[in-house]
Amino acid sequence: MLLRRRRHALYSWSKSGREAEYVVALYLKSMAWGVALSPASRGPADIVATWGTSKWFIQVKSSAGIPRLRSYKVKRLNELAENSNGLPVISTFRPFRGGFSICNYSILFYLLDSWQELDPMKFPGRGDCIASKSSPRSQC
Repeated sequence: MLLRRRRHALYSWSKSGREAEYVVALYLKSMAWGVALSPASRGPADIVATWGTSKWFIQVKSSAGIPRLRSYKVKRLNELAENSNGLPVISTFRPFRGGFSICNYSILFYLLDSWQELDPMKFPGRGDCIASKSSPRSQC
């Protein structure tokens, strides 16, 4: 009788996701945003970020491929943002593709409803407008 060894994962996806949340939170904090992390990543938003009267409810996705969003999480994030007068935001932390880069990874922010790219440094209330790659005009 042969005994099989259990394979142990060297790195868990949940640990990777939580570390991505910390990196995104530190990035926003370095730009003077107020940041609060969700305890144990429970709830629709991983991070609540505030700047003046602006409030972002952020779901962080860490993936080498296309981020997966579950419909019930999208619905809950939208409801939370609507009920709290904030914006539902998706942040991606993935191998470098643009945006803010840290080592070989990039951090990007998207408005959930329209997938418009958001720039935390140029967000209204900071004196500039939202940067959008999808349209040539800026929105204030």
